[in-house]
Parts: sequence; C-alpha cells; structure tokens
Amino acid sequence: MQDERRSQIIEIWKAVVEVQRHFNDISMRIRGMFVTILLAFFAAMGFMIDRKLTLDFCGIHVQYAILVAAFGLFATWLFYFIDRYWYHRLLVGSVKHAMMIEEKYSEDMPELSLSDAIGAVSPYEPKWPVSWLAWLLVRHEKYRKEAKLHSDGKIELFYKSVMLVLILTIVMLFLSGGVALDH
Repeated sequence: MQDERRSQIIEIWKAVVEVQRHFNDISMRIRGMFVTILLAFFAAMGFMIDRKLTLDFCGIHVQYAILVAAFGLFATWLFYFIDRYWYHRLLVGSVKHAMMIEEKYSEDMPELSLSDAIGAVSPYEPKWPVSWLAWLLVRHEKYRKEAKLHSDGKIELFYKSVMLVLILTIVMLFLSGGVALDH
C-alpha cells in the first residue's frame, strides 16, 4: 500500500474515531445530567415529606412526594429513551463503521484495531447481587444468550435500576400514608 493511501485511510479512521468520541461524550453528559436531576428529585421528595405537603382533590389527599417520584419515573424513562435509542445508536453506527475500516485494512495496518480491542474487553459478566438485578431487569438479547452485559444491557441495567427504586419509593410512600381519603 502506498504511503499516501495509508495516510488517507488513517485520517478517515481518525475522523470516525472522533465521531465515536463525540457520541460517547454526549451519552456521558446525558447520564451526568440525569444523575444530577435524580438527586434533585430525591431532595425534593425529602423536603415534601418533611413539610407534609399534599395535593387535595375531591377528598383525596396525595403527598406531593409521590407525584415527584412518579414524575421522576417518567423523566428516567425519557432519559433512557434519549440515551439508548437516540445517541447510543449513533455511537454504535460509528463503531461499526470503524470496525469495517479496521477489518478491511487489518493486514496492511494491524494497528487500526481499536474498536475490536475495546469490544473484546467491554462485555461484563455481572456477579451477585448485580447478576440478580440484571436477570430481573435486562431484556437485551446478548445478555439473555451470553449472561454478559454489553453496552445496550449496561444502559438498560442503569436506567431500569433507577426506575425500580422509584417504583419502590412510590409504593412505600403510598403504603405509609401517602394517599388518604376523607371519611
């Protein structure tokens, strides 16, 4: 292979890797923002429980903390959707493109194997108690076949664990008097 052609391929590959980095950075920012907002939801719930703030409507008294937890559940689903089905797909597309370049030129430039190297070490086989939680929450087919979490399964475990905590919070608040009726 000519040096000029080799340089062109390397530049194309570098651009594709930069696109990967861009989408990965967006995903990490989404998750960072999500964690910040989630902490704000829990702080708001604590404040509302402490103040015993309720919404009264037609003889039904609902603690605002339950409403905040329910809104947090919906917000978690939205973040999950944006992360997994929006930006993560773009990241996966750029990774697949880089892998195609790496495979095509593997004999001439074996150094272009970053995507394969990352893909080889990325899957995670969860251990107890994470394995139990993953078994309960993750529906991604690779996890179901291999018992290893790949990127889609990791995203699913991350967000669905939070959804589970919020559902349990709603149930606990409900059972501890979070909803009351006039007699």
